[in-house]
Amino acid sequence: MAGIGFELKKLFVEEKNEPFGNIRAILFSSAISVGPWLITITSLNLLILISKDINIGTANQTLFMSTIFYAFTFSQILTSAFQYLITRYISDCIFNKKIEKIRGTFIGCLKLVSIIAFFISYIFINRGTLSIPYKSVSILLFVIMCLSWITMIFVSLLKKYKVILFSFFLGNIVSVSLGYLFLKYYVPIFNESPIFWMLLSYCIGIGINFILTSMYILRSFTGKSKNQFEFLTYLNGYFSLVLIGMLYILGVWGHVFVNWIIGDSYTISGTFRISPLYEVAVFYSYCTAMPAIIYFTVFLETKFLPLYKEYYKMICKKGNYSEISQALDKMKKIVFQEIFYCMELQFLISFSCVLIANVIFNEFDMNTYLLDLFRISVFSSFSAIFVSIIITLFLYFDLRLQSIILASTLFFSSIVFSYIFGKLGLEFVGMGFFSSSFISLIVAIYMFPKIFETLNYTTMFRQNFNQKVGGRYLKKISLWLNSKIYILILLLFMVIFGGKIKASTYDSRGFNSKTGNNRNTMSPYDNEGYDIRGYTKEGINRRGFNITGWNEQTNSPYDYAGFDFSEVHKDTGKNYDERGFDVNLYNILTNSYYDKLGFNYIGIHRETGKEYDKNGWNYYGLNEKTKDYYDEGGWNREGVNRRGFNKEEWNVETKSKYDVYGFNFLGIHKDTGKNYDERGFNANSYNLLTNSIYDERGFNHEGIHKDTETEYNKYGWNYYGLNEKTKDYYDEEGWNWNEINRKGFDREGWNVETKSKYDYAGFDFLGVHKNTRKKYDERGFDNNQYNIITKSLYDKYGFNYDGIHKDTNGYYDKNGWNYYGLNEKTKTYYDSKGYTREGLDKYGYKKGQRPADFDDGEYDKYGFNKKGIYKKGY
Repeated sequence: MAGIGFELKKLFVEEKNEPFGNIRAILFSSAISVGPWLITITSLNLLILISKDINIGTANQTLFMSTIFYAFTFSQILTSAFQYLITRYISDCIFNKKIEKIRGTFIGCLKLVSIIAFFISYIFINRGTLSIPYKSVSILLFVIMCLSWITMIFVSLLKKYKVILFSFFLGNIVSVSLGYLFLKYYVPIFNESPIFWMLLSYCIGIGINFILTSMYILRSFTGKSKNQFEFLTYLNGYFSLVLIGMLYILGVWGHVFVNWIIGDSYTISGTFRISPLYEVAVFYSYCTAMPAIIYFTVFLETKFLPLYKEYYKMICKKGNYSEISQALDKMKKIVFQEIFYCMELQFLISFSCVLIANVIFNEFDMNTYLLDLFRISVFSSFSAIFVSIIITLFLYFDLRLQSIILASTLFFSSIVFSYIFGKLGLEFVGMGFFSSSFISLIVAIYMFPKIFETLNYTTMFRQNFNQKVGGRYLKKISLWLNSKIYILILLLFMVIFGGKIKASTYDSRGFNSKTGNNRNTMSPYDNEGYDIRGYTKEGINRRGFNITGWNEQTNSPYDYAGFDFSEVHKDTGKNYDERGFDVNLYNILTNSYYDKLGFNYIGIHRETGKEYDKNGWNYYGLNEKTKDYYDEGGWNREGVNRRGFNKEEWNVETKSKYDVYGFNFLGIHKDTGKNYDERGFNANSYNLLTNSIYDERGFNHEGIHKDTETEYNKYGWNYYGLNEKTKDYYDEEGWNWNEINRKGFDREGWNVETKSKYDYAGFDFLGVHKNTRKKYDERGFDNNQYNIITKSLYDKYGFNYDGIHKDTNGYYDKNGWNYYGLNEKTKTYYDSKGYTREGLDKYGYKKGQRPADFDDGEYDKYGFNKKGIYKKGY
């Protein structure tokens, strides 16, 4: 679709020489390419800024932002199924000069998407605890947001950019202005919280933008289409476009969904599953990538489209092969040039955002964890945006297979990597999407140049075939929808989900089920000050939760007992705590108001009526007499002593006869067989060898030194013998705390391991071998197992010091010899043919060199045969 490209080119050419002349064109392209993003960012931030004056609270602000985030994200996912399909259909209408179908297609798209969006949003939000007005505005916002994305497809056909800019600016201004008025002045309608009015203001603003843009589209395209839903017939033939759109968008947002499942997330208002810090970081990181989208819209399309059009004109009408190739080369050059420049520009912007983020976050006192998430997300967005740009270019050449591969790579890798890194912990959150988007970008960069190698052939070959679209069933469905069958669908939906109309009745608390008023107080609140939903005028229920699921008393998602709004305990993940009590103080495990020890929730025993049972224990396990977890005999309530032994002398902590230090019940150590361990400590951590609480080196049983009061002494050694600096058993000079080096030598050059001047390899303290009297042994290895002769870790036969061959990784080389020269099969110095590793036979001859008249004979006692040949030589 080249309409916007040609209009932008015209703008840039006309205003090139005027001061700031390109600003209008840039503003227009920004509205076209990232319009919904701009209105969302601007309105959202200004509304939050205004709301700070009335202190709406963290929980309400989170609910407001989550509602916007859900509407924004899932509207993209829903409309992604239609984006490329509709674009293709409109392009074909323009190419076939059937402009009159565009108006009907636009209306049909709005009808279909609004119905689907309404169904989905109604079913989703109806399950929550939000008020009916808030639910209604949320549904309306989601529908309008979906329709706005659809409208953006058709906006690129329009010429009067001033109308488009006006609609976007007016939408923002109205949104912010209404937000200011609603928050500053009390509105006596609905009796709703401030965030309702913030959401309504935002919804009205984006709704005005949608209405104005839609009116201009309808006014710009005349004519009546026979079938407003004809574009659905393209599902047969171009279904791959649906997959491309959905896979890419799911790849872009899928990591957020994974984080909801396995990350640090919770549910608010029984509706939205959120991870606020992660979502904020991701959302704003995408904003940093908007310059790339704008640049692509303005500069790449204005330069690329004329060349693109010229190339296909050469193929379809007048060009010979040489002219076609020249057009292709010219188009390829400008594409590579502009994409590379765009990536450079965006990288500088992204990198700058990362650098200045610390200053901004400190200025606004924002969470440092959010800062780290934002930084990694900026580069994730950078990669994801360019994947989108390359997919768009693929579709210019109808390369749907390549587009599916690229979109699938992003989607599946995003899910897999997000799950893997999410399981590793909070410090790895964000790495999943970065890995997937970066890998997808690498794949895109690899694939993109290759398409030009066969583009001529592919384009010419496709001219021999017609793309078949439509189908009998799809045509019937489109005609049914065109006959307004969707009205019947809406009515059926309202009947199914609308619920039955109930007569006005009063509940046990005296509330009217229809009006919500209490018959005792003749107001919306009962005698205790709670409404029909159980909330006070301040919006707090009996457990301290507000309507969003945030506990105002603890300023967290949990009440003092650790239960969330849905009555799920934070530690057990179930509807009861560790003792078995639920939110109503009833014990689920014992099916009574007492736990298994006989204590109720507040710790009163059912038999004694006191906080201690008959044996003197309370529900914490504290003893009444000792005020400790152990009685006067040293046993706790479970009959286990301080060392972890029960009365049967079994240690319940280690599940063995010994405690964690290796002592049995009687205090005998399992290794020494005495009443103290290797260091001299007994079971009570007293050192019997030094008659103190410290060992001979000054460390207590836990490893704390008496002088430094740390785990290291003044020389940097701990009681294990590890050095503080090197984290090894040897210091920086290579000596351990016994003044022995790694080779086993003391400072006098005596080897304490071999009890001689040489180590096990035959080297002395200075590294001189006892046999060769040189710095290496018979095979050429020095005392560091480096071969001086071959200047490598291997000898001339390829064996390392330990006799492992570098090629086979075994003790024998590929010919079956080990480093001694023994043969693997014969276990001698000769192979099965009688030759040594050097190829000599037992007489010292190489194969084929023994004299013909050589008589083996027998050897005398001196080793000579009758010809005087010595058996070990020539």
